Amino acid sequence: MDRVVLLTISALSFGLGIAVYRRTPDRVWNKLYVVHAVAVSAWVFANFMIQSATTVAAAELWVRVAHIPAAIVISMCIDFVWVFPERIDFAPWQQRAILYTIGLLFATVGFSPDLYSSIELTPATVLVHYRWPFAVFGVFTVFTLGAADWLLLRKRSRLTGLQRVQVNYVLLGWLTTQAFAILTMVLLPVIWKNGDFMRWGSASYFFVIAAMAYAIAKQRLLDLRVALRRGVAYLLAAVIVVLVAFFVLTVVHQLLGIASIYNVALAYLLAGIFMGFLVVPLLPVVTAMLERTFSSEEQLQELFSVGSAAILRTLDINELLRLSARAIFDMLHPTGVSILLRDEATGDYVRRASKSAGDDQSLLPDPRMLSKYHIVVRAVAQARGVVTRDEIFRFRSLAKARPLAETMSQLRVEMVAPLKWEDELVGLVCIGPKMSEEMYQPEEIERLRSMMPLISLAMQNANLYAEMVGMKEYSEAILREMESGVIAGDAEGDIFLYNSAAERIIGLSRDEVLHKGLEVLPTSVAQCLRRAIEVGEVGSGDRFDLRRPDGQRIPVACSTSALTSTSGQTGGAVAVINDLTVIQQLEYERQEAERLGLMRVLTAGMAHEIRNPLVAIRTFAELLPTRIDDEEFRSTFLETATDEIERIDQLVRQLMMLSKPANAVAEPVDVDRVCKAVVRSASAQAESKQVELTAKLGAVSQRPVGDESRLHQAVVNLVNNALQAESAGGRVEVITEEVRGVNGNGVLIRVHNLSSYIPSRKVDEIFKPFYTEKPEGTGLGLAICQTIIEEHNGKIRVRSEPGSGTEFVIELPVQTSEHLVNVET
Repeated sequence: MDRVVLLTISALSFGLGIAVYRRTPDRVWNKLYVVHAVAVSAWVFANFMIQSATTVAAAELWVRVAHIPAAIVISMCIDFVWVFPERIDFAPWQQRAILYTIGLLFATVGFSPDLYSSIELTPATVLVHYRWPFAVFGVFTVFTLGAADWLLLRKRSRLTGLQRVQVNYVLLGWLTTQAFAILTMVLLPVIWKNGDFMRWGSASYFFVIAAMAYAIAKQRLLDLRVALRRGVAYLLAAVIVVLVAFFVLTVVHQLLGIASIYNVALAYLLAGIFMGFLVVPLLPVVTAMLERTFSSEEQLQELFSVGSAAILRTLDINELLRLSARAIFDMLHPTGVSILLRDEATGDYVRRASKSAGDDQSLLPDPRMLSKYHIVVRAVAQARGVVTRDEIFRFRSLAKARPLAETMSQLRVEMVAPLKWEDELVGLVCIGPKMSEEMYQPEEIERLRSMMPLISLAMQNANLYAEMVGMKEYSEAILREMESGVIAGDAEGDIFLYNSAAERIIGLSRDEVLHKGLEVLPTSVAQCLRRAIEVGEVGSGDRFDLRRPDGQRIPVACSTSALTSTSGQTGGAVAVINDLTVIQQLEYERQEAERLGLMRVLTAGMAHEIRNPLVAIRTFAELLPTRIDDEEFRSTFLETATDEIERIDQLVRQLMMLSKPANAVAEPVDVDRVCKAVVRSASAQAESKQVELTAKLGAVSQRPVGDESRLHQAVVNLVNNALQAESAGGRVEVITEEVRGVNGNGVLIRVHNLSSYIPSRKVDEIFKPFYTEKPEGTGLGLAICQTIIEEHNGKIRVRSEPGSGTEFVIELPVQTSEHLVNVET
């Protein structure tokens, strides 16, 4: 059995050494540890061979050989302590050479002829009776291990945080193993003059191997005090469960009154089943209760819950960051906490909030601003969780660990936690060392990691809230500065929006209207809103006179629109009201200006057109006294006077065509018949000019309402203009057609000629009275056409392109006679 234990410990030591080395192969501690573990494995294996020896010669060989790995193990304790846990390179080679030379010199003790006096092979073990050389080796062992312990104790007082915890584990393992090893390998062999217990000294060294492996390779170390508290909790839980089981067995034994072997077996079988159902759920419950009793996890959870609740309730980003820094500080008790957020303009990370012990700014983590290319920012962006300086120092590749760990140390940063949103790094939480100089517990790091998504979520909520507040203020500013009144009501008719312009237009204050029904509004406005709410009607600009509470009437335009939800249901309506007082005044002034302008044009045109005939008549009248006896003169004078008077009369008739006719007629008009008559009457003129005049009538069945004779005059004017503009061999077409659409039906009359072209800049000018570029004519023809068409609620437009000719289009709506507009003179 002893040999099996020794062989198992040897294999485990070797396996642990390889596993820890592969964890971070480029670390000096891992390299020393693997050699140390392999030497321990060889040492224990030598003891296994001693116990397995069947001859004195074989036992003697392995007794002497065992001193070599033993000396290496003891010397490597000093070498390991020189560098662990704060250095990442070996001690100076001269120092190491002296150390291992001394160790190998003492290893030669194993080859001294006086090493032992005798070796006994017994059935239980191999007994070696040592002499004075072994005492020399013992002095070397005690002195070397004592020096290693002294160095570790000095480091423990100097180091802080995780490195102190690592030293604690190694120191505890060493002190326990060394005490047992010195007892079994030095004191007892010297006192009893045999090596009966020496095999257990080397075997007990496995505990320090395990402690070193835990200190080097464990990702998240437990503080030694926490580990001891948990160990005590587990032990007490086991004791309580055993006592419960013992009590159950005692009760069963007393109650059943055992009378035979059969009954005893049945009783204990039933008791065992009962304890199985009792103990299995009882053990984790008792363990958890004791762990809470012996640990500060409950207090940590309470701080986490309180801090998280405060963070999630805050919607102001600055207050949120201040509370977050405070919550982290209260939970972890570091020297300081700094929160850096990304600047959207530059992409760099700038400190936005901080908290330090006693508000001492010198204790804060140093970075006030980190570039987006900074080594710490890149490391945190690539990490999945919290980045600690100790974790970098222990587990990252040496090439990356050295600059990153040194930078974090210069910045006084022990941990950096990422604030991420949708896998994008939006901020950093930089945390300094603990004020107590202890390490951060795994539970604390896990709580910090859990808090980061909550802070990120709260930040997004705060940013969205700030955006909403900004949009609300912006909308309110727009509504406040608008010249248009805006009123909105919900589906029940309660008014929830009423801006200052609406107060000014309607004459009711906000207090009189807000959160009240539509009936408080003027009737016309309330009706518009009610239609929009009830039937979803959209008003595009109803115009009416609004009566204010002071009795004043003002012209307004009211546009309404229904407020619909995403599901399409109407949730209210909004009305926009515009005061048209100024617009109407401007429109009146514009119309007056146009009227005066037209009067000036008409006056000038009439003066010019009337003056010429009068000049001719006056000339003849002045010559009449001297030539009254001249018959030819009298005849010429009479003819000229008659022609000029006719010319003036024609001008007057044309001017009257621009106004309402004396007796306006409103009856259905056959457009095809009108156009056919015009073409027939103008055919002689077309023939004399050698122009082809044709009519393409579309068998129009619809009848616009109006005065057929005036429509005839409009078409005549267009056809005459087309014939005058067309050269010999040209063509003029008169086309009619029907149009149907959502806005109503109508009739089109097109007059098209091929040769003329009207530049776009002159299109608006040609419809003005007395505008003409012809040597003859008054320039009233197109003005008369436009007046006649507008009388019939129609439109006239021009399309003219080089090479394609010019087309005048008359569009007449088909409507009832009461819609005919009679323009007052």
